[in-house]
Amino acid sequence: MEPITMEPLPFEDFVFNNILPEEPPRDGESGDDFDCSLSTPPKENMQPSPAGSGGISSGKKILIPEGCCKSRSSRRLSLQSIDLPLNFMKRKRKRKQDEDTISITSIDSIDSIESLDTSCSGKSKPKRRSILRAYSLINILSPNKSKNTPRSSGSFKVPSVTPCKPALSPSPYRPPTPSPAKRRVSRTWTDSMAGDKHVHAMSRQVVKRQEAIYELYQGEKDISEDLINVRKMYRDSMMTLELCTSDEAYQIFGPLDQLIPVHQDLAKRLEQQRLRDGTTHGVGQQILDWVPRLRVYVSFCANQPFGKAMLNSKRNQPAFEDFLLRCQESPFSRKLDLWALLDGARGRFVKYPLLIKAILKETPVDHEDVALLHAAMTQLDDIIKQADNLTGQSECRFYKSQLVSLYDEQNIPEIEQSTVLICQGTLKNNKGTKLQLYLFDKVAVVTRNTSHGQNIYRQPIPVSLLVVEDLPDGEVRMGSFRSAFGQGQTSRNVFRISFTDPSLGQSHTLMANDEHNKQQWMRSFHSVTSHIIRVGAGNGDKK
Repeated sequence: MEPITMEPLPFEDFVFNNILPEEPPRDGESGDDFDCSLSTPPKENMQPSPAGSGGISSGKKILIPEGCCKSRSSRRLSLQSIDLPLNFMKRKRKRKQDEDTISITSIDSIDSIESLDTSCSGKSKPKRRSILRAYSLINILSPNKSKNTPRSSGSFKVPSVTPCKPALSPSPYRPPTPSPAKRRVSRTWTDSMAGDKHVHAMSRQVVKRQEAIYELYQGEKDISEDLINVRKMYRDSMMTLELCTSDEAYQIFGPLDQLIPVHQDLAKRLEQQRLRDGTTHGVGQQILDWVPRLRVYVSFCANQPFGKAMLNSKRNQPAFEDFLLRCQESPFSRKLDLWALLDGARGRFVKYPLLIKAILKETPVDHEDVALLHAAMTQLDDIIKQADNLTGQSECRFYKSQLVSLYDEQNIPEIEQSTVLICQGTLKNNKGTKLQLYLFDKVAVVTRNTSHGQNIYRQPIPVSLLVVEDLPDGEVRMGSFRSAFGQGQTSRNVFRISFTDPSLGQSHTLMANDEHNKQQWMRSFHSVTSHIIRVGAGNGDKK
């Protein structure tokens, strides 16, 4: 078998020009069938190409076995049977393609080889599944890629981008939607007896007495409901959520469990005294037997200064404050703050004398309840006085614990000996600085409010050495050092406290908020000292 010598051509031109020559479709064949026969020039015209012609420089020839176009056993012409030029095999690729990419040119080359196989077999074969075979080659070249990964038909690929899931973060706090407040319906005895014809036949005094008794009864039911809600919704929930300890809860709420049965007991007593027609005749004995149970309010009121301070300190915790806001927005609280509910019990306690007097006022003189109600009033006044005294002592201990002395000279014994706080409030000095004045039964202390507590300002003044000057309006100019030499504003509602001996310490010129506040301070000074001087408005004489 003699080898066939072909004209030297570049490899690309050989594949795309000689292997796949286009021919018009034959008769009886569709346009999709091709006759890919190899055009072989005459044997005598085939000469070896000279060296250096740019083709097959080494004199190698392309060998095609004889009978490749006749036998069907060699269906596919392998590229290995084609001897490639040496310079083509040694040439480096200019661009490194990705493993999972294939160019459109490569797909066309594969189709050309398949056309060559068809021409060698002597039968035309339709062009089918060329793209599928290209994809099969892609899968062979990149077996690690997922089958679901989208492929591109060009020489480039689109990188798959996996969307990053955002990191989970807690949603910001949103205040709850305000719910409709649970309004408490105020009913009178006449409303409860609506439709009863006997009410119109009663005298006005009898109706008023029944109204007073019913007001006492209805108030006991309301305060019982409020205290039960405070115990269940506030105190028990705080301890369950671990927002406060048991000691902190007792300091805030006090003896709450002992108050609820007291009010439930009186409501039950009054309800048992009601007749079938809805009227109540005798309540004096029931009230007299019940009043001693109010002594539990003595310890409850005495605990309130420390309870309020603990509640204010716990409000600085975000979780605690959030809990209070959610409870306040709930219907059961009726839009009331926790301290308003707790202080409502104390307000109910000090209101009992007025409620009993209202019943006593409408009770006939010859009624048996008159003497019994007077006896109950006497016991009630003693209990309220005892509660006031212990509350004052408790306030005194609390405010003394807030005082911070900056010098040892400020720790005078009168501060420790004081047992009652007469009055306290915020005032301004002649420079406009806000100061806090505490008037105890033994000493007067001026402080500045800081983050560490109430820092004592200057020297405390014992009551025995205290002198109070009631200054008229316009006597003292208020403002800074610079404005003292100019036309500063004249002061109003001003008084001065100082030592009887000026060498013992400096004085304080203080301004009250209004005239009523100044008169309240002057009455408090009168209760602890007689050294009060009123300065004349005209000539400055002391009276």
